[in-house]
Amino acid sequence: MPRRPLFDFTLDGFRRRLASVDALPQLCVLGVFSGLITGGLMVGFRLLLEVGAMAFMPDADPEAFEGLSPVLRASLPLLAVILIGLWLWRQPPAGRHIGVAHVIERLTYHQGRFPMRNWFTQWWVGLISVLGGLSAGREGPAIHLGAAASSGLGQRLRLPHNSLRVLVACGTAAGISASFNTPIAGVIFAMEVVMMEYTITGFMPVILASTIG
Repeated sequence: MPRRPLFDFTLDGFRRRLASVDALPQLCVLGVFSGLITGGLMVGFRLLLEVGAMAFMPDADPEAFEGLSPVLRASLPLLAVILIGLWLWRQPPAGRHIGVAHVIERLTYHQGRFPMRNWFTQWWVGLISVLGGLSAGREGPAIHLGAAASSGLGQRLRLPHNSLRVLVACGTAAGISASFNTPIAGVIFAMEVVMMEYTITGFMPVILASTIG
């Protein structure tokens, strides 16, 4: 029977280590990559908001609605609702789920796997909602985009299901941290609302992801 090498740096060896109970170092590595990916996504989201605001917002500020004329201030939310409604109308019912509730649902019932269609819908709805002045902020898009992207990394590498769960929490924490510059709040939200448990195996990767993000 061939003996396994003491240090296995292959992707298969990495997957085997993640499936064991002492996979904290490997999960921390995933947390770092999750923070980098999610942080980059949030930078892109903020840049898209600024580019959109350059078209009609005073000083290209996506939140400077008080500087708009009353007519434009009243018509922007109506236009945003129409654009979002047209997008969602073309999607199947399952493709319309986005935001924090969608993240919790996918983690609870689908082992942390996210459909790509919903991910693109979150981009569209998040950008149009903020630019249109609707009663929605960056929380939902940050959490959904970060969690789905981090989970997608795990799916791409064909990692075990327990790793996807931790990656979802890492993406959630990094999304909140990168969007609002609040790393501690990102960790608390990810552990209490998304994972709903505190473990060392989950806590350390989430802290790393939130800090990197």
